[in-house]
Formats: sequence, structure tokens, C-alpha cells
Amino acid sequence: MRYPAIDITRGILVIIMALDHTRDYWTSTQFDPLDLSQSSIALFLTRWITHICAPGFIFLTGLSAYFHGKKLNSKPELAKFLILRGLVLVILELTLVNLSWQFAYNYAFVQVIWALGVSMIILAGLIYLPMIWTTIPCLAVISLHGYLNDDFMRQLLGGYEWLWILAHVRASFRLFEFNTGIFAAYNIIPLFALMYLGYVFGPLYEMANKQRVRLLITTATALSIIFIAVRLIGFGDPNDWNSQQGLLGFINTAKYPMSFNYILMTMSIVFLIMAIVENRQNRILDVLLLFGQASLFFYLLHVPVINLSAHLWSYLEFGVATNFFNGSKVWPEGYTPNLLRTYAYWIALIAILYYPCKKYLQKKKESGSVIYSYV
Repeated sequence: MRYPAIDITRGILVIIMALDHTRDYWTSTQFDPLDLSQSSIALFLTRWITHICAPGFIFLTGLSAYFHGKKLNSKPELAKFLILRGLVLVILELTLVNLSWQFAYNYAFVQVIWALGVSMIILAGLIYLPMIWTTIPCLAVISLHGYLNDDFMRQLLGGYEWLWILAHVRASFRLFEFNTGIFAAYNIIPLFALMYLGYVFGPLYEMANKQRVRLLITTATALSIIFIAVRLIGFGDPNDWNSQQGLLGFINTAKYPMSFNYILMTMSIVFLIMAIVENRQNRILDVLLLFGQASLFFYLLHVPVINLSAHLWSYLEFGVATNFFNGSKVWPEGYTPNLLRTYAYWIALIAILYYPCKKYLQKKKESGSVIYSYV
């Protein structure tokens, strides 16, 4: 059971995600693009709009899990699928994805693919509980997790503090005696809860289209109002706002880990997108649909393509093949950030990856192999 609007929304998120990753390599900067004391408005907004991607992917994965469960008509079968798919994602993150970002293995970065995988494994257990029992606690996790005492939890766990780092702290650690360190870029709390809310949202797709669109718009509006309210009173985000920071400061919420404000802000946009693309058809949406249906394949392909092409560009331009993932210390002499360069390459990237994604979907449809369900 597939709903085109969901795949189109996922396709939009995929395209926007590619912009962020293109910027990482083609407009590398010495400062955080969200640092308003140094960043330009254009650079800030280029980074900011990509915030909708990770929470959107997490929520839509939970929603898709509900639909897959309806097709299987068996919770044990769904749980088995979620565990296996989750493990596949974790393995891909720790192997192919890490190598694609670094072209080496200096560190094991656990990012959004990892978070998706672990959250799916947790979801495999949560689906057995009555929705009312788990929905309220998951809402509490999303809204209150920012007030957890990370230092206390790390001290409490002692030598096992790495468990809490993976759960809720953006930090690095070394596991056992391995030489390769691990950097937890994305944490499991509160993402597993957001994925479960996506699963809970599934039954609402059984209503009529017009009702569903009204519900999506109402939800987007409600989340926006709540976001404005809690941002003004200083609740749910470590980055307090004051009027001197202006509008950009108001929307500059914490991503690591995703704060309550951040989730409200980004998910209001995601729900609005879902409402806008419902029952719409045109050539552009068909392209977005294709990318949404091949989202994991696109992800696995786009990172090495961006990285390799940046190496080639820097060699042709500066005589040095540069891995911009390693920061400004490896910048070639004469390099300066240029946001227009990022947008030009981003458009080219989308065009380059369209045909491989199309061929992948054709092969997937022709094969009928269960392996494609996991990749």
C-alpha cells in the first residue's frame, strides 16, 4: 500500500537533503552556517531549510511501517521486517555510508541512517503495545527530553557512558579498545518517539482525501502556533531567543539532539508539504515521486558522487584533490566558499542521479526480490 503524496514528500526531502550535503563539500566554511554572527542570510537559510529532512524521514518511516503492517496483516511479521531493515540500515551506516563521506575510516560517524535503523528496531517492540499507552509517553519524550541531565546520566553509567552518548549526546567516544572512534552525530532520543508518532498517524490515512488534507493543514497550523508560543516563553530549546536576534534567531533552534522547538518547527513544514502535494499531479511531482520511491538508493549514491566530484573539481581548479569533509585544514590555496557554486552543482547532481534512480526502480519492479524491501 503506497500513497503517492507520501513518496512525493519523501522525494522533496531527498532533494533538499542533497542541497545540504552539496554545501558541505562545495561551500565548506570555517564557521557554522547557522552562526548569525558570521553567516550570511543566504547561507543561513540554505542550511536552515534542510532541517526538515531528518525529522521528516523519521516520521515518514514510521508512517510507512504502518502501511507495511497493514499489507502483512501480522505484527510478528512486521516486527521481523523492522528489525531486519533496521539492522541493514545500521550496517550500511557503519560501512558504506562512512566510507562515502570520508573516503577513509578515521571515525565511525553515526548519523541519520543509523538513527533510522535503531528507531525501527525500537518500533518493532512498540507496535505490540496499545497506541494510547505509548503515544502519550512518546509525546512526553519529544517535549521534555531537553531537560534530561546528560552529565548525571553519563556519570551514572560510568564505563558504559557511551550508551547515553548514543542515546542523547552529540559527542565522540572510543568503544572498548578499538582504534577507530565513534562520533554520535544523531541521537536516538527523541527520534524513536517521533518515528512511533508517524506509525500512530497511519490510521488517519484511512479517511477520505479531503478530510486528510484538512487534518494535515490543521496539524501544521497547530504545530506552528505551539512553536511560536513555546519559543516566546523560552520552553523546549537550549537556545533561548530574544528580540535582538530577529526572525532568523527565532527559527534558529537546536538540532543536536533535536529539541522540542526544532521538531515543532520542522514538522509543521513537513505536514504542510504533505497537504499541498496530496492529489496533485504534474511532471515535476512525478520526478519527486521517483526520488521518493528510491530514497535509500539515492542516499547511498549521492554522497560518494558529491565527494568524488568535489575531489575532481578541486584538483582541476587548484591542483590538489581535496576531501572537504576534513575541514579547513585541508583547503587548497586560493579556495573561498561560494554559495552559487553549490546551487549550480546541486542542480547538476539531481539531473545526474535521475537516470540511475529510474533504472533502479525499474529493476526493483522487474525483480520482485524481497531483498529490495530492505534496500
